Amino acid sequence: MPANPTTLSGHDLNRLFGEACAAREADRCAEARDTFLLLLDYLPDAALLHAQLGLANIGLGAYDRARDAFARAVELAPADSSALFNLALCQKQTGDLDGAIASYGRLHARTPEDTDCLYNLAGCSRESGDPDRAITCYRAVLALDEHHLAAAATLAHLHHGRGEVDQAARWYHHLLARRPGDEAARYLLDALTGAHHDNAPESYVRGLFDSCAASFEQTLVTDLGYDNPAELHACLQRCPGHHQHYAHGLDLGCGTGLSGLPFAPQVDLLDGVDLSVNMLALARDKGCYATLHTDSISHHLRTTADTYDLFIATDVFIYIGDLRELFAAAAAAARPGALFCCSTERREAAGFELRATGRFAYSRDYLQDTAAAAGWRVLTVEPTGLRREGDTRIEGDLWVLRLDTIPVEAG
Repeated sequence: MPANPTTLSGHDLNRLFGEACAAREADRCAEARDTFLLLLDYLPDAALLHAQLGLANIGLGAYDRARDAFARAVELAPADSSALFNLALCQKQTGDLDGAIASYGRLHARTPEDTDCLYNLAGCSRESGDPDRAITCYRAVLALDEHHLAAAATLAHLHHGRGEVDQAARWYHHLLARRPGDEAARYLLDALTGAHHDNAPESYVRGLFDSCAASFEQTLVTDLGYDNPAELHACLQRCPGHHQHYAHGLDLGCGTGLSGLPFAPQVDLLDGVDLSVNMLALARDKGCYATLHTDSISHHLRTTADTYDLFIATDVFIYIGDLRELFAAAAAAARPGALFCCSTERREAAGFELRATGRFAYSRDYLQDTAAAAGWRVLTVEPTGLRREGDTRIEGDLWVLRLDTIPVEAG
């Protein structure tokens, strides 16, 4: 780059533009950004430079600056569909869903068969609380491309969540016809139609929470009124036989770490285990865990060399099913007299069941007997409302169990 930029010739500008583009493609985005900014000193109304600056800022994760650059590019060259598409992407990344929807809408009017635009418009509509528009857009995507399986999966989930069984089943079948090994689609279709499952597939649980990690706490705590971790901790404090201090705890299915926060002050070392790397990244930010393990609960319990005197499982069993293996593995990794705090979604009939929601529910007798068979005795059980679902709260139970010396046979 010349030492005195005021002497740049047209040849220099073209050379610098080529170098900046090469730097961006080589992921040297800061270098590219600086060069594009220099070029804009000479050519402030060059839409292409603003668009390239936007791409460099995306590479740096500076979506607000990228948004502004693309907005200027679109202002200077309204027919540039690529700049408009990238503007919409950056508007969504910076939380401006209304702006993103407006930009995608403009682009869709111009290119009605662009499935990427339609799919992103559907996603923004869904996030903004307009499921009807989202469904319309996902259907339009599939009318253009029946093999767009991400659209089919999301469409099935939307109908499933709205209780529209026939439409949800239709799109699960659509998925399975084109991707027969899709465990999540098969599992959710079975849940919808009442088929029995002993366990939820790990691939389903991992995919579910990896995809929803960013919005998990907003949805669960704010939208659904979830306070299960604090309620379970309070239940433990009321329980006869509880301790004021624990040496080593394990948060089973720890997710984003919501359970770690109330329990951590009483535990010297609190570890967490979860299948979802995206959830664990958020749990790490809570600062309440000594170690976080990316693993299934049962596998970690079977293979760890650590032993624990406190186990926590808040709203976790709903994604497990049969609890025999888990309770046995926890007993094997437990210190004498260890406590196990957990919550369950309740059913009145015997045993456990996979509900149409894709979650498992348990009778009190099943939980008590299954735990007892592995040596866990119920110290206390309390009814609770787990979370909002529509106009009601899901009925559940809070449990505190203690490991007895000798397991008893299930009754």
